[in-house]
Amino acid sequence: MPRAKARSLFSSQMVIVERNFLFVVLATVFITALTGWIAYRTMMERQQIRETFRRLNAVVLNHSLVFEFINTMKSYSYDTKKLESSLQVGDSEGIAQELRNFADFMRSYEENLLRRRYGYVMTSLTAIICLLLFQGIYFHNLRVSLSSLSKKVFEAAQRTIDSLYIDKIEKIQPAEFAEELVLNNLIEEINLRHDLINSFGTLSKASSIEDFINIVGPRICDFFKSGRFSLALVSEDEVIAEVAFFTVPGHKVLLEKGFKQKLHETSLGKMLADRTKYRIINDLRTVNTKSSQLIVEEGFLSNLTVPAIVSGEIIGFFFLSSEEVNHYTDRDGKLFYIVSTILSEKLYEVLTLQRVIANFGFALVDLAEYRDEETGNHIKRVALYSKILAEALNLEPRLAREIYQFAPLHDIGKIAVPDAILSKPGRLDDKEWEVMKKHVPVGVRVLERFLENSRGVLDRKAMQTAINIVADHHERWDGTGYPAGKKGEKISIEGRIVALSDVFDALTTKRPYKKAYPFEESVRIVEENSDKHFDPAVVKAFKDNIDKIYAVYQELRDIEPGEIKLHLCNQSCS
Repeated sequence: MPRAKARSLFSSQMVIVERNFLFVVLATVFITALTGWIAYRTMMERQQIRETFRRLNAVVLNHSLVFEFINTMKSYSYDTKKLESSLQVGDSEGIAQELRNFADFMRSYEENLLRRRYGYVMTSLTAIICLLLFQGIYFHNLRVSLSSLSKKVFEAAQRTIDSLYIDKIEKIQPAEFAEELVLNNLIEEINLRHDLINSFGTLSKASSIEDFINIVGPRICDFFKSGRFSLALVSEDEVIAEVAFFTVPGHKVLLEKGFKQKLHETSLGKMLADRTKYRIINDLRTVNTKSSQLIVEEGFLSNLTVPAIVSGEIIGFFFLSSEEVNHYTDRDGKLFYIVSTILSEKLYEVLTLQRVIANFGFALVDLAEYRDEETGNHIKRVALYSKILAEALNLEPRLAREIYQFAPLHDIGKIAVPDAILSKPGRLDDKEWEVMKKHVPVGVRVLERFLENSRGVLDRKAMQTAINIVADHHERWDGTGYPAGKKGEKISIEGRIVALSDVFDALTTKRPYKKAYPFEESVRIVEENSDKHFDPAVVKAFKDNIDKIYAVYQELRDIEPGEIKLHLCNQSCS
């Protein structure tokens, strides 16, 4: 039923009850007063009639009083012509007869008067009874309507209790009154929240923050009509931006992953301290923070923020942004907060998964270090060189992060290589070289076995970059590498990046079978092997960022006894 046609059972009916009650009271007072007035008039007229009969009896006994009595007779509209004629001729018998006739007239007059007045009284009493009966019927119907509404409300409340967060709640049908429409609106809101929780509760698993953003982003931006969804993680007294999802593909990104701000420099610090459930910024142009300025420059003017809470601890924040000012309402804030309770747990799962994978990698690296004379700095340098190259090649943030994270695993297969070969001071013979080359498939099998044993917890996507690095870091661009002899772009980009990083670090460091090459000569050797050993695009990224490469080399290079180390590393070493 359209809202415009729906009447309110309580408000409209209460108004009718008030009006009816006032009408009945006024009508009863009026009818009672009228009846009292009629009774009073009847009493007075009967007294007058009694006085008239008394005087009539006196006139009958003394005809001389007739002349005075004629006016009394005329007051009752009695025709006195015959009486007057009899008086003129002195006809006593005629006078007596007229007086008897008047006595009959007065008895009839009195009887008619009482009958009329009785009719008035009975009509008044009937009216009062009808009013009371009408009111009784109305109150009966009102009681029936209220009982029906109460029953519907109780049933709706029972359905709500039985179905809340389990299934949708049926609306009140038919909805005859405004109160029922209000209840249906509340049921719609509950069903909306049910759908919202169900929708985000069934999101597919994510193996990285980038996956998480790209899985959640389309759905949540569509629901809240937003153009941007992002998150930031809390680390001690800082908030660090992660990747963002945009509804428009290829949207310019100015607030990039890794952007940091002190919590006290933003209103997020107050949110964290006050445990605020949501924050709405209607116009970001009025906020004087660097992050807000960058979002405005991206084309967004309003923002909605909710905390990511796990076990009572705020681990980060979720953000929605719109191109319009005043886009978000308190209702949006409450709904987004409900969604955040689900997203927070899923985000925590992703972060935990990444930590488990990282710790697994660190454990493997530590194990390999016990068996290989390569230092821990070698692993750090290869990881940082690889990070510099991945970022220079503008790879996806997730892939760049995973290359940095998994680059240390490139030689984990060496745990299966005998110590005599690993520590041999000279060059390996052909047989020994064949044994050494087996470290690649061994490393791949270790990771594959880990994935197999983690089925249901990890998907292959979570470890694919690590597998590609281990499998491809000894392949060559010209196809002369091992173990598969892959060529060109058939080699994964992560394999091509780590291949250059690993070889460059091997050139610049001392090994049991060789001395360290100088930095400049190592760079020249890399350049000479462009389009042979290495991908030309990776070599170009290497040359374009040689200052960053040198900073890492200088900061983390192995120091010979008595050598003084210069600290030249910039933020790339961090």
